Amino acid sequence: MSVKLKTLVTFFALLSLALLTACGAAPATEQPAAPTEAPQPATEAPQEAASTTAPEPAATEAEAEAAAPEGDPIVIGAVFNATGWMAAYDQPPRQGALLAVEEINKAGGVLGRPLQLIELDGKTDPATVGNVTRQLIDQGADVIIAPCDFDIGAPASQAAQEADLVGLSTCASSPLYGSQALGDKQFTLSMWNNIMSAGAAEHAYTKAGFQTAYIVADTSIDYSLSLGDYFEKHFTKLGGKVIGKDTYVQGDADFSAQIQRIKGLSEQPDVLFISSYSPDLGTIIKQTRAAGITTPIMGGDTYDDAQFWQVVGPELGTDLIFATHGWLGPESGKANLENFVALYEAKYNEKPGTAFILTGWDAVNVLAQAIEKAGSTDGAAVAKAMEEMEFDLLSGKLDWTPAAEGHQPIKEVAIVQLQGGQPSFVGWILPEAPPEP
Repeated sequence: MSVKLKTLVTFFALLSLALLTACGAAPATEQPAAPTEAPQPATEAPQEAASTTAPEPAATEAEAEAAAPEGDPIVIGAVFNATGWMAAYDQPPRQGALLAVEEINKAGGVLGRPLQLIELDGKTDPATVGNVTRQLIDQGADVIIAPCDFDIGAPASQAAQEADLVGLSTCASSPLYGSQALGDKQFTLSMWNNIMSAGAAEHAYTKAGFQTAYIVADTSIDYSLSLGDYFEKHFTKLGGKVIGKDTYVQGDADFSAQIQRIKGLSEQPDVLFISSYSPDLGTIIKQTRAAGITTPIMGGDTYDDAQFWQVVGPELGTDLIFATHGWLGPESGKANLENFVALYEAKYNEKPGTAFILTGWDAVNVLAQAIEKAGSTDGAAVAKAMEEMEFDLLSGKLDWTPAAEGHQPIKEVAIVQLQGGQPSFVGWILPEAPPEP
């Protein structure tokens, strides 16, 4: 990993000022509900991150108005899938991104210029994603925000790379989403699956005391397939035993064969690791529980979906544990989170219901900080800034490796547990020695 820049970022201090000035001292702390729009120890010595500490409030309203951004906007082109199954994972980041653009502009913009977000629907189709990304570039996009999955979102980053622009996925976690597969200006805000799965495995073995596991993985996309593989590698490395594995393909409506194979085991596992995504995720969990299997179930960030929690309900939504991008309550310990929640509620008239919202907010903030440091929107300069900086985000601490090492995101994993259909925060994990991507 490269040596990181140890500096305070002026932009983020301004943004923090806007957060505190706008929200006052009475943030919301209740458990979040579902959005209604479509949808521990570090392995290296800690470094000084981009600051999230706010300065003293501005003295007068006139001074705040004097800081209003001017000139041509810095254009963020975003592909947020509004139709198809990816809407569940792209629309929450969209809400966070739109809010971030508003607050950054209130704080003076970036390089004194306003941010502008233009967006198109990728329709959960890789070819469409690539085509609409090129349309955004033709419309003047300076940077690209890509969808939350490698199989669907990679064409957006490929188009950005062709145009020498930085592309940043909000939450794609496949290890394929990086510089080695997509180019030296391409990043993802999410931890890769090797770290996400390792975080889940460490909680399973060292915290929950699970000694044996059974893995069921959806083979339709790289996300769900690799998540199960990495869980097996890290769980067995820690001393656990995987006593069986099974697969299925998204779209299967009947999981009775997989369930019967689990029930037919001579010894039941301590935990099931089910690697899937909506809409099948809710179906397989409901059928598993309805068959009388009460074994704790673990998975990845696709479980972080309030609509999924509603599908399984309070009776079946118990002993579900998952690795995800953050937590929306004060227990997360993230500076300015409560102010973010208050801003979100004021804009959308609802509580944020999934940590995926944080990834959109953080993606815009990361791009803004990197552009501020680079002093321009030049793709090479912005990518260099992103490599050199370390970020302390609402979705966790983040540090990218250099392009030659894949732009691997070294990032904290949040562990959340669902009991009676209600989520609770377990803690942050930065796994030691996760599997090689």
